[in-house]
Amino acid sequence: MRQYNDALDALRFSEEEQAMLTKKLERAAQAAQRPRKRRHPRRVMCIAAAVAILCSTTAFALKNNWIHLLYPSTDPTLVEPMVQPVENSIHKDGMTFTVEAVMGDRYNVLLVYTLSRDDGQPLTTDTNIVDWLCYDNYSIKEAPDAFAVGSGFPLDDDPTDGTLQFASVSYAYDYDTRQRIPVKDLTLVYQSFDVFYETPNPDFVLYGDEAKYNTTYVFSSETDLEIPLIYEDTTVQYAAGQVVERNGIRTEINDIYLSPLGCMLDVVWSFQTDELTEPYSTNFQLKLKDGTIWDGAENRLANGYIDAGPVMKTQTITTQKNWVFDRIIPTEDVQSIIYDGVEISLERIS
Repeated sequence: MRQYNDALDALRFSEEEQAMLTKKLERAAQAAQRPRKRRHPRRVMCIAAAVAILCSTTAFALKNNWIHLLYPSTDPTLVEPMVQPVENSIHKDGMTFTVEAVMGDRYNVLLVYTLSRDDGQPLTTDTNIVDWLCYDNYSIKEAPDAFAVGSGFPLDDDPTDGTLQFASVSYAYDYDTRQRIPVKDLTLVYQSFDVFYETPNPDFVLYGDEAKYNTTYVFSSETDLEIPLIYEDTTVQYAAGQVVERNGIRTEINDIYLSPLGCMLDVVWSFQTDELTEPYSTNFQLKLKDGTIWDGAENRLANGYIDAGPVMKTQTITTQKNWVFDRIIPTEDVQSIIYDGVEISLERIS
């Protein structure tokens, strides 16, 4: 069974998970070596179906090892039903860029993708890397005038194994109205993307002309790559109309959308003072039924917060506030939301 253990080690499973999967493989191998008796055809079919289910389940778990990296505190069984495999790839310069999986809700989409060298060699031998980054440019096929926004962040940033794994949180909105667009069942088109890393610039001087980091590009592509956003939407809409006032700013909450991945509020800000000198930020929390608090300022996923930007005085702004959770939170576990210190009970309407 050493070859099984070696393969599982390469996939970075925990010791407990490796032991469990190894035992399954051992049992399957032992069963295959036992003398076979004549069986009723229907029973043989049932056993074959069971083996197929076991194999497909094991393969799914192996393929989705990124779940442990993205949601380390979440039971993978809560995530797996939400994941849809994609596996659309682009091959260029001896490397392969693959979008592996997609999951999302009504307004947010989360993509997982990898970059790997075809020969299995390290992507770089540089040992002074500060950060890996992925910039992408994409659009919505069915809504060409929509503005699609998002950026990737590394899950596995060890280049020595020849593979990097990223995740990205994306959304889209109408360019004219600035309103979010439901993205489920649409098609995301990657038009270009760049994967690169940064290293310290030895010539950097504070207030000087040199950049703080040097940038090294590893992979770039301008080939269109279509990703169908087909997944189960678990978004729940709750009654709104609440009004919160703080520091001369009146916030009316028009819509509340909550899913296990995140929460979006459709709000109207009315600025009732001309003394605001700094951008206005909001405090958002979830109060769970077990009494714990999820804090949007501390526990959101990387790049998982969308703000409206600087305050404009004496103006009313309609905008959407969006938080993407750093773990899966079932909607039935949420008791209320807390917006700028005001607790708002949730009454489901759809």
